[in-house]
Amino acid sequence: MSRKRKKSGWELVELTGGFQTSFGHWYMITTDGIESYVPGLLKLYSVQHLVRIADDWLRSREQLPVLVFMLLVYSPLSVSLSLVLGLTFYILWRTQLTAFIYPWGYPGIRWISEDTLLYLAFIGGLTYDSVAPDGWVLLGLSSLEITTLVGCFLFIKTGLVSMVLQFLNARFSSKYTTAITDRVLNMVLIRYGYKEGLLTGNLKTMQDEFIRVANYHEIRKKDKS
Repeated sequence: MSRKRKKSGWELVELTGGFQTSFGHWYMITTDGIESYVPGLLKLYSVQHLVRIADDWLRSREQLPVLVFMLLVYSPLSVSLSLVLGLTFYILWRTQLTAFIYPWGYPGIRWISEDTLLYLAFIGGLTYDSVAPDGWVLLGLSSLEITTLVGCFLFIKTGLVSMVLQFLNARFSSKYTTAITDRVLNMVLIRYGYKEGLLTGNLKTMQDEFIRVANYHEIRKKDKS
């Protein structure tokens, strides 16, 4: 049995083994699991809201680095330096995302995660010099900078870079490693629990409990298949 929740084109489906969203993310925890993990949190925030927050933070793994790289290319920095800084930020943001998850940062992440902003920055930057009024500072993008920008934009937005990183992660990481989706939702629940004064326990104990709940539902899912 499943339950669907829709809001502004985004869809959440709750199955017996967890949640799946229209962004393609799967979370190995249920409504009951969240309630037992952070008692009282669902009285303040709906499941839909909490999972959407996790979804947007996950989307920012691609959106924010692309936006940062655009700004670097539009800056006076050289192409090579922009590439190095952009790649460094991309790897840092993808691997250390959970450390940056805080309720106060979500409004900005929600805004950044929208494709509209990204495409406006992309198209606006490429066409700026040709439409800028006289007297305005021009970007003066070279053909190399434009080619680099378009190439990186396509590689990241089409998911090719993400696929390579996921392959490497699956190849070299432990099979017992918790999925990034569950780690992000875990941190969302913890941060919002602390924000509302619902959590005062040891963080490590809470994380272990979340992993236990997630593994429990994963085992149940495998047993039924």
